[in-house]
Amino acid sequence: MKKFLVIITILLLGFIGLSKYIFAQDGFDIKVINETNKEISGIYLTYDHIKSDIIVPSIEQGEVYKLNVNPTETFVENAMKLQYKDKEEKLHTEYVIGYFEKGYSGKAEITIKSVDENGKLDIEIVQNASAY
Repeated sequence: MKKFLVIITILLLGFIGLSKYIFAQDGFDIKVINETNKEISGIYLTYDHIKSDIIVPSIEQGEVYKLNVNPTETFVENAMKLQYKDKEEKLHTEYVIGYFEKGYSGKAEITIKSVDENGKLDIEIVQNASAY
């Protein structure tokens, strides 16, 4: 009976480990939500050593844009940022994933709450990154 329980436990742990490997997420799933009453454009995602910034297309009011960012560049440590310029051409930066290394994965939800008269965005970011 003890042998049977040990075998079942090993098989169960193996199945759990294999399923985590098979269903592992690649990169970062990013969701950008426009809760404003205006179309949002001119925002992009970037990180150090990126070959070219990731341009987020214009997002209509109430719309959601989803993308997956899977960094392939060579780096040790990094941070993913959302950047845009306001009407006065001042660059604004918000951290989407505060820290990641090669092989990390996760999710981030960027909610654009409002836009002021100068084009500055009120942004809320919820992130979840892991080394798995």
